[in-house]
Amino acid sequence: MIVVLGGGLAGLSTALHLRRYAPRAAAVVVERESEPGGLARSRRVGPFTFDYTGHYLHLRDQETIALVGALLGDRLMAVERRAKIFARGALLDFPFQANLHGLPAEVVARCLLDFVAASRAAAPKGGAGPFGAWARETFGEGIAEEFLLPYNAKLYGVAPDEMTAEWVGWSVPRPSLEEVVRGALGLKVKGLGYNPSFFYPREGGIGALPATFAARVADALRCGAAVEEVDVAARVVRLAGGAEIRYEKLVSTLPLPALLRSLVGSPEAAALARLAPGLRAAGVVELALGVDRPALAGGLHWIYFPDPRTPFYRVGFPSNVASSLAPSGHGTISVEFPLAAGSAPPTRETLLAAARAGLEAAGILDGSESIVAADVAPINPAYVIHDPRRTPLVEEALRRLAALGIRSIGRFGGWTYSSMVRAIIEGRTAAAALAEGR
Repeated sequence: MIVVLGGGLAGLSTALHLRRYAPRAAAVVVERESEPGGLARSRRVGPFTFDYTGHYLHLRDQETIALVGALLGDRLMAVERRAKIFARGALLDFPFQANLHGLPAEVVARCLLDFVAASRAAAPKGGAGPFGAWARETFGEGIAEEFLLPYNAKLYGVAPDEMTAEWVGWSVPRPSLEEVVRGALGLKVKGLGYNPSFFYPREGGIGALPATFAARVADALRCGAAVEEVDVAARVVRLAGGAEIRYEKLVSTLPLPALLRSLVGSPEAAALARLAPGLRAAGVVELALGVDRPALAGGLHWIYFPDPRTPFYRVGFPSNVASSLAPSGHGTISVEFPLAAGSAPPTRETLLAAARAGLEAAGILDGSESIVAADVAPINPAYVIHDPRRTPLVEEALRRLAALGIRSIGRFGGWTYSSMVRAIIEGRTAAAALAEGR
């Protein structure tokens, strides 16, 4: 029996690909929630569809493109990114480092001069050094201090130099000097970054994607089953309520600290559990709103807010991506607030007041709109904190888990900064390895 813990995209992908690589293997996917999908689910609130913050597909891997295309077909649409940054009272094009036009002249001058100085050296690669130092060396003091440092300090809740730069290699591009100058003069710089375009379902929210995976492996799904213990000696998964599942091979997509704390049955299990407190993450609380206004933020898809005085760090407008997410004459807004790990989210009333005040201050709402639906979704963990302890702890944990016959994959199973596509690929890789006896 192959047991997969967690029915998010990585777990569903593992089960789906096992049907291809090991069609005779018995497998079960154990999911705590009443439905599969993990953070890639969507939820209905009245006539509105809300995702769990912004989830967009960045398809480059050919095998994943073929799979998603086969599953969703013409229900999948390609979208050109429309994103902005609200900084110093101005809406700037994204990414910040290539779109300085609109900032005060003295700020633009400082950012340009600092970038010229930084660009005399080769761009440093993301690594184990401090993120703050990496940002300054890559973009210069001006750009780092105007956006990269305050935005990430707000999101992660830690000082930039408490984090390493290991997670930035694929996600934060360094433009050319020509691109920075052109952007500072107001000339459009397009196609920069990993997400200049993306894919999204026409209907059903991003949850339409895991739903297609789940439909293919429905007979292997066991939802509403929370994992309490993994006995590594007896090779038994114990569930809330007392049920047990014996396994020959185990794949976990649970958050790595949760998996480590669940291990019992041997001194090695106890040793692994002691690694868990060293793994940190930031949380998020999303306030999803349905408003009686269809045209929001000029058709933008999302806006970043680096100013520490604004309580939220990003605001999305999902109905601008897919109008099917809201009924006619209405729109949806996703307001994302940082949440310290382990802390309780603010009350719904507190979040509503903060969101309304901030959205009106930014000119997104004018006070005439009615909020006709609101839903609060705490997400904890949401973003792994890559501090200096993270990599050696994760490498040690994954190595020792492998020796126990446990493979831990996915964004939170690998305790990293990752994407939906990467989760699908890791599930495919895990299934292939299991089929080969690895």
